[in-house]
Amino acid sequence: MKRSLIITVILLAATAFGRAQCPDFTDLTAPGVTCYYGLFANPFQNTGVMEEHHAMITTQGTDPYTYHQLPLLPPGESAVVKLGSHAAGGEAEAIEYQFSVDPNYSVLLVKFAVVLQDPNHLPSEQPRFVMRILNADGQLVDACAEYDVRAGADIPGFVSAGDIRWRPWTDVGFDLTEFAGQTVTVQFVTYDCAFEAHFGYAYFTASCVSNHLVVSDCDGQNITFIAPSGYTSYDWNNGDTAAVSTYPIGNTTTSASCQLTSAIGCQFTLSGTVMASGLPTEDATFYDTICEGDSYHEHLFDLPPQTTPGTIRVTNTFYNASDCSGSDVTYTLYLTVEQKYTEYFDFACQGEDYEKYGFTYTNLQPGSFTDTIFSVGSAGCDTLFTILHLTVSTLEWVPTVIQGTTTTCDYEETSYLVVSGNLSFFQWLVPSGVSVINGDETPNMSLYFTETAPNPAVVSLVADNGCHLDTVSLTVYHYPMYHQFYQDTICGGNGYDGHGFHISVQNTTGSQIFMNHHTTIHGCDSVDILQLWIKGSPAVATVANPSEICEGDSTTIMAVGDMDNSVPLPPTPRPVAPGDILCTDGSVVQPSMWPCGKTAMGVVFWVDDTGEHGWAMHLQVQAPGIAWGASANLSNVDYDNSRATMYDTNGYANTLAMRNNSMNYIAGAVDFDNGWYIPAMGQLRAIYTEESVVNATLQMLGGTILFPPVMYGTNLWSSSEMDTHFAWYMGSNGGINYQHKNYLSTMFLDRMRVRSIRNF
Repeated sequence: MKRSLIITVILLAATAFGRAQCPDFTDLTAPGVTCYYGLFANPFQNTGVMEEHHAMITTQGTDPYTYHQLPLLPPGESAVVKLGSHAAGGEAEAIEYQFSVDPNYSVLLVKFAVVLQDPNHLPSEQPRFVMRILNADGQLVDACAEYDVRAGADIPGFVSAGDIRWRPWTDVGFDLTEFAGQTVTVQFVTYDCAFEAHFGYAYFTASCVSNHLVVSDCDGQNITFIAPSGYTSYDWNNGDTAAVSTYPIGNTTTSASCQLTSAIGCQFTLSGTVMASGLPTEDATFYDTICEGDSYHEHLFDLPPQTTPGTIRVTNTFYNASDCSGSDVTYTLYLTVEQKYTEYFDFACQGEDYEKYGFTYTNLQPGSFTDTIFSVGSAGCDTLFTILHLTVSTLEWVPTVIQGTTTTCDYEETSYLVVSGNLSFFQWLVPSGVSVINGDETPNMSLYFTETAPNPAVVSLVADNGCHLDTVSLTVYHYPMYHQFYQDTICGGNGYDGHGFHISVQNTTGSQIFMNHHTTIHGCDSVDILQLWIKGSPAVATVANPSEICEGDSTTIMAVGDMDNSVPLPPTPRPVAPGDILCTDGSVVQPSMWPCGKTAMGVVFWVDDTGEHGWAMHLQVQAPGIAWGASANLSNVDYDNSRATMYDTNGYANTLAMRNNSMNYIAGAVDFDNGWYIPAMGQLRAIYTEESVVNATLQMLGGTILFPPVMYGTNLWSSSEMDTHFAWYMGSNGGINYQHKNYLSTMFLDRMRVRSIRNF
């Protein structure tokens, strides 16, 4: 609700915007100033200055998180406060300033800038900056005394780059005139996001400026007024729209008024009267009533049309037109603005009788109409209008078709829409195996199908027009995406032909990934993935010492490799192989040698060229039925398609990034400090390749086998991100797909597992 307030004009020099009874907002140790810090749920949990969270900035520079586009100091200021920091820990900070409002300087002018990350959270969970005014009882003054700047809010003036939003230096004014002489508390509060993953901080300073139209110039012919700065718009009664306006002084009376609108959308009016003669000689108080939308021109008050119902207190001070000298006489007006137009919007069903707000109808028929009742108001408002907008719905509604594709691929986001009309309730119904991403209670829904969904699947919408529930359905066919994974080995200098791959000669040893991308007849992905191990060609010769012997004599034969000295060939040990047992002492034991008095720690599933190093998986599942957590972009690499993610074998680095962001729940479920981490997708594919031999060892050791045969199958989370909101997982069929990191479907989470791995 907007407030109207009339403030008198006084004669002051342009430089007289004082600071009386106003604190120095950059002095955090002054009396009446209290610093707080805590968490998102309670910024006032602890008292005291927290280093780097309550800071005074006195040197000009630029903020690095705005690509150095935001100056640290606004024009005209030599110091500001920085509240909050770029550390994302679910933290919140506050500063309170308690002071008495000076009657002549009761407009609080705040200069602020904010830097906020913009995650995909609810508005109540977003990083934010709040300014508010509390009265002596600690209560919020009114709706015009709080300004809440949130990362995801649609507030004009923001600049965006990626997930960072910042608002350049902005002025905002708060009118405290009604609290003149009283103690108020001004609060500034910053918040990170609720999930400890995104930061928010602000820069600010404030001052107290005059609550009057200041007379900056008066020569007997013209008078120039200045309104307080910090407002988004100025509407003078002479048509000017700047903060300064000049009026000609007439022969009798000159009335000036300016309606100011703050950044919050609240309004108040400043006005005053300059008279050539007949200045009042004593104070007077008047009570009067006008109708909403009427102006007022009585008792030497000259007020513009009043649009806000209620009672306002208006004062007027008078000045001599010859020299603009002020009079000590003040007129006070208590003006009641009576609401003229009262509108109601209502709903009814066909055949009903209706009796509300003074309107009476029987046997209503479908349609929409508007009706008006005229009545007599008080002396200030001769005619009142009560307006009713009534919508009457049928007892049945014929739903339109669901708009959207009838064929799609599994795990591809698909949107469906129903044109709502007058529908008031929506509930989408989808079969098992179909996951709703968002919009399940709106006319527009996004979902995806999985391989477990029936085919065809029927998607339905139950909706209500207020009188009747009905359903509309759409049949959708969904088709799978295929990902076949192969491993093979060749020697350097050879090409490869197999599994549909035709690869030229390879001379670089190591592991290479090759992919053939196809499309099914239904337009879905069909990808063949080959992990090809290229081995170095042997270059070994043998020598005998002596090189010539007689029959019956003996000689020593040695093998000589490229660039090597001649050494005897050592006994050839059995190399480590998938399915072997990694023990707590670091040794690897063959299953055929178990038990051997050692303690098993994991099962080997991949070995490098040396046969001595590789990866082993944990005996047990670490985190059954758990999601990553809220959305956050943790890595510098986004694997935005199933082909690219196959290259990711950086599970250790991925898990480290997840741990550094404590809102990612699954990262805390693995024993990272002792070497265990969540495998990346390339590592999960290696696990899948060795499923049979690994499961045999797991069963022998009493571990949890891979992909136990539960309903709908089991999936393993990888540590590979798709983007800010989605991550990849591998299913029991070897296919890889993605899911929202914070997806909380019970059915889906019951299928998710985390199996950690470690290097050996």
